Amino acid sequence: MKVSSAVAAAVLAVTPALASASAFSIGFEKDWSGENGDIVDYYNGGRAADPDDASIGPNLGVSFVNVSGLSNSAATPGFPFYSNAPSPRGTAYAHDLAYLNVAGGVSNALSFFYANPAAALGAIRAYSGLNGTGSLLGSIDLAANDLAVGVDGIPVYDTFSLGRLQFAGVARSFDFSGSATTGVLFDNLATVPEPGIVLTMLAGAAALVGARRRRVR
Repeated sequence: MKVSSAVAAAVLAVTPALASASAFSIGFEKDWSGENGDIVDYYNGGRAADPDDASIGPNLGVSFVNVSGLSNSAATPGFPFYSNAPSPRGTAYAHDLAYLNVAGGVSNALSFFYANPAAALGAIRAYSGLNGTGSLLGSIDLAANDLAVGVDGIPVYDTFSLGRLQFAGVARSFDFSGSATTGVLFDNLATVPEPGIVLTMLAGAAALVGARRRRVR
């Protein structure tokens, strides 16, 4: 019984550290409105901006400011907008001053796929506070990877490349405003945990359990 209590205590000791940073993966797989497609709180257990869409999204602890979803849906005028996206039903793009907010914080890195018709400097910046406040933790430039042009000079958006923004510390927001200048499309936004973190915590928990076992013998 005492050993079981030690194991439980070790697990509880590890849990806050695991919970201190959020983990999420967002593929934007939804039929977004062509007129008011802002994502807003859809991935924060709330609703998107479209007043005709009453659906509630998953609570991933992630909210968006001036970031819209874009769908290759027959119900959306002008489709198809893109091809070869990792998650084919939906993508996202930033407009104006745009942010991804994660109140629980993100550590290590943010990964994503992108299609970009022109080089974007400072396309994404990681900050310690919400809405691009606090300390700048890291930034990434995105080179053009999608140079094909279609009708009326509109980008074809048929090439999606994997990108990764690495940073130090805990980020609570990502500023996507720099990507709005070139019209970057994004897909599969996801956190990237540091590989050694979980192993280190589990090793610490094991050591704690071992120490307590020796005491009760």
